[in-house]
Amino acid sequence: MKPAEELAELWAADGLNMEAIEARDITGWRTYQLVYFLDQILQKSPLPEGNVERLSKMYPKISKAQNAELRLRWCQIVLKNNLEAEYSKVKDFLHSQ
Repeated sequence: MKPAEELAELWAADGLNMEAIEARDITGWRTYQLVYFLDQILQKSPLPEGNVERLSKMYPKISKAQNAELRLRWCQIVLKNNLEAEYSKVKDFLHSQ
């Protein structure tokens, strides 16, 4: 869980250290690790302006996930960070449940 906590800390920072973020490979993370990572992001939200947008673009595996646990947490992050561009995903998720 430590890698997820450390990565969340990087995303919550005012000045994103993209080199450090890109050095963390999450492609092999299991769903429970991604869920934990999103929980950490949610606890640190709202994030500095622009960070959630960049997170969404960097990890489409998360922001476009079909897994309900990931979608729920992503929607919560979208709402807590007032990311209006992603409100349609929240609406779609609510309609699907």
